[in-house]
Amino acid sequence: ASCLARAMRGAAQRAGGVSPPLRPGAPRRAFAAASTDDTSSPSAWRPAPLEPVTSAYVHLPFCRRRCYYCDFAISVVGDAVESDAVRQGMEAYVDRVCREIENTPFAPSTAAAGDAKEWPLRTVFFGGGTPSLVPPDLLRRVLDALRSKFGLEPDAEVSMEMDPGTFDDAKLDGYLRSGVTRVSLGVQSFDADVLKLAGRAHTAQEARAACAAVAQAMRDAQKREDEEHSRRECSSFASSDEFSAKRKKKSFSWSLDLIGGLPGLTSEVWRASLAEAVFFAPDHVSVYDLQIEEGTPFHKWYEPGVGVMPDDETGAAMFRDASAVLRGAGFEHYEVSSYAKPGKRCRHNQVYWNSGRQGWYAFGMAATSHVDAAGERVARPRKMRDWESWVDAMPPFRGKNASENVYGDVAKETKTFTETETAELRASALMERLMLGLRTRDGIDLDALASEFGLHVPGEILEVLAEQPAGLAVVATRDGKDERDAAAAPAVSYSPSALLCDDDDDALRGSGTVVRLTDPEGLMVSTEVISTLVARLPSLEKL
Repeated sequence: ASCLARAMRGAAQRAGGVSPPLRPGAPRRAFAAASTDDTSSPSAWRPAPLEPVTSAYVHLPFCRRRCYYCDFAISVVGDAVESDAVRQGMEAYVDRVCREIENTPFAPSTAAAGDAKEWPLRTVFFGGGTPSLVPPDLLRRVLDALRSKFGLEPDAEVSMEMDPGTFDDAKLDGYLRSGVTRVSLGVQSFDADVLKLAGRAHTAQEARAACAAVAQAMRDAQKREDEEHSRRECSSFASSDEFSAKRKKKSFSWSLDLIGGLPGLTSEVWRASLAEAVFFAPDHVSVYDLQIEEGTPFHKWYEPGVGVMPDDETGAAMFRDASAVLRGAGFEHYEVSSYAKPGKRCRHNQVYWNSGRQGWYAFGMAATSHVDAAGERVARPRKMRDWESWVDAMPPFRGKNASENVYGDVAKETKTFTETETAELRASALMERLMLGLRTRDGIDLDALASEFGLHVPGEILEVLAEQPAGLAVVATRDGKDERDAAAAPAVSYSPSALLCDDDDDALRGSGTVVRLTDPEGLMVSTEVISTLVARLPSLEKL
């Protein structure tokens, strides 16, 4: 949630360098339902249950020092990372994380689906902090605890954030052999002066060495997996072992993180960092905008666009440069801050963008879970002692099956809400679909919104977008065969015909309608587009 908020604020900062500006929001207008058969009225609406939860986030908060821009929940351990005292602190933290995992109830959707072991975890993400400060054997303990409680798919995506200068080849190999399949490397910049001004603990030389080491380690790990998979196939063919034959192969990949808008970052230096990122050939690149958070040193020292801080126009140019360079190198810009080679999207992060249907468990200090479509997200305490007390107060896990021990009551998703509660839940859910969907290349599916929130909702969205500047959003068929500017109304209209077809009617499959922001101009002002929709849509008036 905090990452989403930061990304939204980043888009707002970039918007200052965009022309033409978005048109100011007019008052909401009443829209009649598209059909008298529309039963998705606010009073009748109920949140759709989530799919069984198959993702987990684990927060490992340890850092050598706090970067000047950081307001994350971390535990600073200094440079004596290998000391007995630091090791003991990490062991104590991991012990509690494992206890939290053991005593965490199953999600209602998992309980309703039956035996939890039939829904093993498909993605795990170790974030921080700097997870690569934690020794591989301790990380393996957390993975073992997750596997024991929830199960873990053999080909699960297990991501881990790592920082240059915090690992060597042996330590990296230890992580991969423990179960990590994806590394997210926090380079942030390849420029020595920019790294120093940001308070990063690593040097530009360490960043380049880390990129080379991770790239090679991933190639080696994939080669071992390919060979092992071939041996399993041969062995299963000889022994008729169908289970081994069907076991999916792991995919190893890595991502490189950059931050735009840092102090001292010029357009030339930014383009040089982008070029180096492409040179190291990662499978994925994340490009974040600097957010100056209250309470950080940057908040005391700098103002956006003043002194060494890039101004709005420069920030917008950097966004355009990143899109042009990375797409030109074969990356898909599939989310505002995310670029991936074909087939290499971050599966775990896509769960967040699809939170209307998918949820996730979360463990550790400050981690936030989402396991109940009808309930609020659960945020753990941000301070270590408070989180420790929170875990210590957890009731012990009672049952062996999902249905015996769940978050709250499975019936909660079908409970009766007051009309006011229902209207607020509906408006909040719709706003989240818009906020998250419009950040992605896939956009928002108007058919799905019509089905869940009412046939009038797509019309409301198209009416607002039609009044905005051209070139920011497009309306397209799901199969991509037809695409036009959303500002071209009244030529653009929504037809619910796809909703009325039989599920088995292949003739109409793929003919649905989606709305997505253009790249780079629309994505660059995603906050403003979303804010305009929030201000103008009658369906969101309860917010």
